[in-house]
Amino acid sequence: MSGKLAIAITTGGTALVIALLALGFATCGASEEVQREPLTIVAANGTTARLQVEIADTPEERQRGLMGRTELPPDTGMLFVFDSPPRGFWMKDTRLELSVAFIEDCGRIVEIADLEPLSERVVDTDKPYSFGLEVARGWFERNGIAVGDIVAIPRQYRRPGCA
Repeated sequence: MSGKLAIAITTGGTALVIALLALGFATCGASEEVQREPLTIVAANGTTARLQVEIADTPEERQRGLMGRTELPPDTGMLFVFDSPPRGFWMKDTRLELSVAFIEDCGRIVEIADLEPLSERVVDTDKPYSFGLEVARGWFERNGIAVGDIVAIPRQYRRPGCA
């Protein structure tokens, strides 16, 4: 068993086999290391807001989103990158109070909406968007970010024709 630890216990002729991931056992209860990268938003008045974001760019990451989290560190969030037309956001199994910015191809915020914890109601917009940015509820307001402001999309996710 590569990368696993097997423990066999025999009691009264019955073998109980417990397979544990060796590293998982050693770090039981430890929080997973989260990879984040910097993201800047430029407001219409020229001020900037900065945060650290996790990137959800695969179907599995987008589906999982921030599910199961009990906290979101200050000035962090999750940037959702869509390859095909998105179907909105929901909060299944997500207890955090969040807001989402819907962002078009070149980074302009087209709408901002609040999301309700644990709700399975899909929140969407009729405006075209390629990205979604989830942050703690109130973050956009506290940082002076509004519809029309520009998110500096990380280079590897920029769409053709966008600076």
